[in-house]
Amino acid sequence: MKVNDVIVGAPLHAPALADMEDPFLDPSLLHDAQITRVVVDVLAGTVGILLELRQTPHLRANTGVIRVTGVAQQNWICTSVANEFTAWSISGATVHSAPTEFQLTVQCLPTGMLRVVGTSAEFILLDAGTLDAAPPDYRADSRELIRFGIADQNTDCEVVGVARSARVGAL
Repeated sequence: MKVNDVIVGAPLHAPALADMEDPFLDPSLLHDAQITRVVVDVLAGTVGILLELRQTPHLRANTGVIRVTGVAQQNWICTSVANEFTAWSISGATVHSAPTEFQLTVQCLPTGMLRVVGTSAEFILLDAGTLDAAPPDYRADSRELIRFGIADQNTDCEVVGVARSARVGAL
């Protein structure tokens, strides 16, 4: 399976994540994860947030996707940066999950904020087996090492588990 398959909503056959790995229940699990891509599909009303997880101590895989459906709002605000590549490290996150609404607000370092509002969301934990144990150095490594050192939409991956936000059917 490719990361893009997960982002576009291909059927997932994966176990549910334990509560201790569910960032919808404990948003602090996202601390130190890095946002590497935000994919907006206007036609389908979805937003996929690709996460680098190799520096996140409480999650057992190297990559993750937060997929929000029924999107009504998506905002990314940041300061300009001098480097071509920036690791937008998550320093804080809040989640509001109700049967018909999902909101995610993420604060990032150096200075950025992402907010997505939709009807529901999934957090998919992925293992991209081709990645090294440590992420690239965004300041020192070559452009090629950085590009091939992180997962993108074309990266092969295995689904480790999935967590879902509250849904109407769950009541």
